Amino acid sequence: MNKINLLVQISLTFIILLNPNMKVGKLKNKTNYGLSYQYFKNKSYTLSRHTFIKPIKNIKINYQKKKKMNLTNEICILNCSEKLIDYKLAFELQNILHHSKIIMKNINEVKTSNHLDLKKIKNFKENMEKYDFCFILQHTPCYTLGSVANCSDILLDKENYYIEELGDVYNNLDSNEIIQLINRCETIQDKINQSHIYNENTNYFNNFLKNCRQRKIPIYRVNRGGKATFHGPGQLVLYFIFNLKNYPANYNERIINKHYKYTNKESFPSKTSEYEKYNLYINPNSKENTSYIERTFDLHTTINNFQKIGMETLQNFNIKTECKKDTIGIFYKDKKIISIGLKIRKYISMHGLSLNFNLDNNFLKYLLSCGMTHNNYISMHEINEIKKKNYNYQKGEIASSSNILNKLTFNITESLKKVFKVKVRNIKDIREMFN
Repeated sequence: MNKINLLVQISLTFIILLNPNMKVGKLKNKTNYGLSYQYFKNKSYTLSRHTFIKPIKNIKINYQKKKKMNLTNEICILNCSEKLIDYKLAFELQNILHHSKIIMKNINEVKTSNHLDLKKIKNFKENMEKYDFCFILQHTPCYTLGSVANCSDILLDKENYYIEELGDVYNNLDSNEIIQLINRCETIQDKINQSHIYNENTNYFNNFLKNCRQRKIPIYRVNRGGKATFHGPGQLVLYFIFNLKNYPANYNERIINKHYKYTNKESFPSKTSEYEKYNLYINPNSKENTSYIERTFDLHTTINNFQKIGMETLQNFNIKTECKKDTIGIFYKDKKIISIGLKIRKYISMHGLSLNFNLDNNFLKYLLSCGMTHNNYISMHEINEIKKKNYNYQKGEIASSSNILNKLTFNITESLKKVFKVKVRNIKDIREMFN
């Protein structure tokens, strides 16, 4: 094939040299989209092409037509990182806010005779539109099944557990139901306040096995993507209730141009003032320049942004991580340290990511977590970069007073701000979201 191409090129060169009507410039290769054009001094030629496109790196866009995207919400961060919160309780809170953000934006008028309720609903609706929500917490030990998980992923004895479905529980809401949801959120906050504080010196695994022998434990089937996962002490969980379309970082951009046709279709302009004048890519001030930026929401870009949050957070500990092709999650030396599972409905997300910072690996022996065994996972406390920093807890100390957990939550907040270019508001009580 190379010999044939060489013969064709030699033949064309002879034709050009023998034809006195062909004009070609200085010998040069210009390549665009895999096409190559050759020029020869003091020779000319005619082309049937109407326009010549310079290499993409030299394109100039009329940026006056690039509209700014001012979509970003402010993110409320509820930091309960030292709390061990029951999974079912956290799921209910997520479900309330996720469903409310979808429904409330379509409610234009709420009818109720109670002025206090009307004020509550109005504030609730405004905050659902103004804010997105991120919860940072830990869970009491539990296993969950995603949309593609099988019961066979759970390696506990079947006599020790039962499957409990946690799906969408809310439909369209009237004013009474909205008030009930708001009141329910206040009750959830009371239960969060009663949750135990994480203590690194407690043997949570032995306590878990003891509970399994005494009574059946629930395995939760939930509405996120992915397979089976474990949540528990020593694992920081981030839940994202985001309107994903409100973040420019989740969009892809491409250049849209109206192709210009030269009036003289018979000749190809040389690289002269004529070329500079009429080529839309060179002359951004041309009246014919209709270049603009088209933005489209992209799910893959969105997932990558959540992965960036995890990677940026660990990078601040000098932990270099990576993503793997065709796999969602963050890996340190081929071992998974961050898992990601989301549900997205009408561009509103729920669920999120889990980061192992001091996880007891024994918990992972009882499931095929996302199809992998416990040996395929790693926790921050096992990594040399963390050991060198001496992020160890003193005996009897709780994680809330430890450097590693405080720094983790700070880095997560900074990563959110950096990746999504957003302002954050830290809250300590979910009731603040309704005031």
